[in-house]
Amino acid sequence: MKVLLDTYGSDLGDKEIIEGGIEALKQIPDLHIVFFGKDSLIRPAVKEAGIDPACYSIVNATDFIRNEDNPMDIFRGRNDSSMAMALDALKKDTEAAGLLSCGSTGALMVGSISRIGLVPGLSVPVLCAYIPNPNTHWTYLLDCGAHLTPSAKDLVLFAELGAAHYTKKFGVEAPSVGLLSVGSEPNKGNELILEAHKLLSESGLNFIGNVEGCDTQNGKCHIMVTDGVSGNILLKSIESSGMTCLSMLESYINSKGRTELTPLLDDMKHNFHMTKYGGAFFLGIDRNIIKMHGASGRDTVVACVKQLM
Repeated sequence: MKVLLDTYGSDLGDKEIIEGGIEALKQIPDLHIVFFGKDSLIRPAVKEAGIDPACYSIVNATDFIRNEDNPMDIFRGRNDSSMAMALDALKKDTEAAGLLSCGSTGALMVGSISRIGLVPGLSVPVLCAYIPNPNTHWTYLLDCGAHLTPSAKDLVLFAELGAAHYTKKFGVEAPSVGLLSVGSEPNKGNELILEAHKLLSESGLNFIGNVEGCDTQNGKCHIMVTDGVSGNILLKSIESSGMTCLSMLESYINSKGRTELTPLLDDMKHNFHMTKYGGAFFLGIDRNIIKMHGASGRDTVVACVKQLM
């Protein structure tokens, strides 16, 4: 399996993403990674790790699109940026399973539309995050940051894309769909939610009605649809709450020494550290693209490669 890896954009630095690619090559047989980034950083790292040269390629990038840059810059003479080169390569290389990047979400979205293309019927792609829960195992939250002002029809398309992907990924026929709102009653919500509720009810999907933020991790639905602003806020709130709980429990255990709670802490670290689950899929793009968290580390890269399998 060939995977394209944009090494730029992590809060932890390029080296962390490069090391993640190396770790994926060590763990996953028959994997080939194409690294896009600084050759001066990538080549010594893979050589030092003893990786077979047949298992990787390097495309040297002289430019990098930063989060503070205008996302539209990917249109404007930035063809030598790591992200633009990776997107162009993904479009041309039919053997590539997909692209991983933790760079600017806006630039990745704009670049995906302009350099790869959308499936018919969409104006922008939808960003789909996997949220772990103890009942259905996973809840898809979409959109979680790409489409900030969708129409009600867009929300129906999000639900259709999410349901199709969930069925393909996990084999669940007719996954349940919930619409994020301020209450479970059908008359709760703003104009967008009220119209989307009506359309989803008529869509033929397994629509269970409105759901609330507290339902994200209790398995009430397989697919939770919302606009990109609400979804992004909810996603980051879940991450923050989980990390706060972990910090409080860890402080307590450290003050008492190893206790019977230590295994619980290890389990919570596994369940709440979102970067270990991989990234968010851009659904609606003609090829597989995963947006990794800005705080992504080497574990995230390995998890994202496995998401593509």
